[in-house]
Amino acid sequence: MLKIISTVAFILISYTSFCSFNKNDRTNGKNLQERITTYLDSSSSLLRNNSLTKSIEICNEAILLAEETEDPVFLSKAYKRQGINYFYSGNIDSSFHYYNKAIPQFEALGSKVDVGKVIGNIGLLYKSQGQYDKALEFYLENLQIYREVKYDKGLGSVYNNLGNLHQLIKNLEYAEDYYMLALKNFQKHSNSLEVAKAYCNLGAICEKLEEYSKGLEYYEMALNENAKINNKLLDSKLYFNIGYLYQSNKQLDSALVYLQKSEKLRTELENFSGLVNVKLQLGSAYFELTNYTLSEKYLLEAFDLAKRLENHLLLPDILFQLSSLYKDQKQFKQAYDYQSKGVQLKDSLNTISIENKFAELAATYESEKKKQEFELLQQRTQIQNLELGQKNAWIIVLLVVMLLGVVAVLVSLRINRMRADHKIMDLRQKVLLTQMNPHFLFNSLTAIQSFILDEKNDDANNYLSRLASLVRGILENSREEFVSLRTEIQTLEDYIGLQKLRFENDIAYHFEIDATLNQDEVMVPPMLAQPFIENALIHGKLRNNPEACIIVQVSKTKDHQSIKFDIIDNGIGIEEAKKQFTQTNHKSLATSIALDRVKIYNFKSSKKMNFEIVDLKSINQNKSGTKVSYSIPILTPSK
Repeated sequence: MLKIISTVAFILISYTSFCSFNKNDRTNGKNLQERITTYLDSSSSLLRNNSLTKSIEICNEAILLAEETEDPVFLSKAYKRQGINYFYSGNIDSSFHYYNKAIPQFEALGSKVDVGKVIGNIGLLYKSQGQYDKALEFYLENLQIYREVKYDKGLGSVYNNLGNLHQLIKNLEYAEDYYMLALKNFQKHSNSLEVAKAYCNLGAICEKLEEYSKGLEYYEMALNENAKINNKLLDSKLYFNIGYLYQSNKQLDSALVYLQKSEKLRTELENFSGLVNVKLQLGSAYFELTNYTLSEKYLLEAFDLAKRLENHLLLPDILFQLSSLYKDQKQFKQAYDYQSKGVQLKDSLNTISIENKFAELAATYESEKKKQEFELLQQRTQIQNLELGQKNAWIIVLLVVMLLGVVAVLVSLRINRMRADHKIMDLRQKVLLTQMNPHFLFNSLTAIQSFILDEKNDDANNYLSRLASLVRGILENSREEFVSLRTEIQTLEDYIGLQKLRFENDIAYHFEIDATLNQDEVMVPPMLAQPFIENALIHGKLRNNPEACIIVQVSKTKDHQSIKFDIIDNGIGIEEAKKQFTQTNHKSLATSIALDRVKIYNFKSSKKMNFEIVDLKSINQNKSGTKVSYSIPILTPSK
């Protein structure tokens, strides 16, 4: 009594809290998530405590809130919970609707286990409608997902569902094997509820084999196991099965006791789909006792409930039982009417079409070339062939994996290319910062100040104009991947001219441009030569060389497909500079960025850029200096 009071109190508190939430607070982020969780927990508890209607109402409120968040974490849970609620209430169409909405949400989360669970539940819906071919398809998909993700804990439920399917088509030997596999899996994971269900299913197999005493033992074991968790829904099923067993053994009084227990529990639980079976069996039991009044009452209640739930699988059996009832009472017109309705309904189920679909599914798993028509009683052979066909399915899985591998490679290449584009943007920023380094700008502004103080206004104005031109050119060119050769040469001349003003000695420089090159049409990467000119000026010690000279040569290659840049100085040479860099721990950031730009260009382009740095002393001991050479495929604005 105390337990009942506490359960009722919990339901009232949950429902009151559900009603008290103000809808205007739904926009509150964290509070919104907490409320969704509270609703879902309440819905689950109400389902366990036999209040399906309120469970559906609260879950619907959770769905509305979850859809506001658009968060797949909450949407997936809410849709799945409502699918379960409608399944137990017997509303199959609504259950389909919410299960199908839950799957893409779980897929978005990458939760394959939950996807498998929902697919298995959809298989149960098809089984309840008598669509065994569709049920088998979803069970096998469920099994494949669990095996792929190595979800051993869930295999038991799939074995159990396959056993149920074999049992329905009277393949009792295979059904028993699957139930035993399910039982071992549930015992391995200490799942009392599922262990009890497995005992229940094994008892049903013994009942079909007319091994009544053994079947009753299994049912008693199931009741004892279920007593640990007190699942009333399972109790109602066990009571129904025991009642059915006693009726099969012609112990009708005992049968009625257990069937009435089952009816009472399923009514309390609002388990309407299960209630149809109980009322049908009670009508049948009272018919055998020749209590026609009660038999008619229960059969008509079963008929009305089955019609409301669209349970087409049981409707023919109910109609045939009513026909037998009226025939025994010599009400032949009514007997004939119900018999005719039963025959028409059974024909409308289109069992031949179902058999053909089932055969097609089996053939698909076996060889994809065999398509045969089977009778309903031949479904045992079809399922056996399907199990053999699963071995061939591994070959298909391997092919799919290979295909996914190819797709993964293509995606990886695409991602790498995108990363390269991002790196180009980063390099542009680094190049801009390097070229416009604060030290250079500071010295340039100091030089301008010096000209002004010495009243050399023309020199100051000229210097400032060239600095402005250089800054503008660098800023503009840094946004472009390619600029004209003329723009590149002009920017380099401005850069060298300004750098010369910083040094005491005059540094000579020459640009030797191939006359056949159209400087306005040929496109080159902007300021790629600048880092090497900077290295010649700074690291090549040209400032200390009274005969300092820089030569920039631009010419076509022999195949006329590329233009070649040669930057030659008469400084100390790259090898000597490296030694000094090592002593001072200095790294040329500008050179490193330039080399990275070359790598990125070669990654993106089918025509490669060649690059070479040579110490002139390695060619001629009497010479000093460095020669930097690189070639660029000839590009024009149209290309």
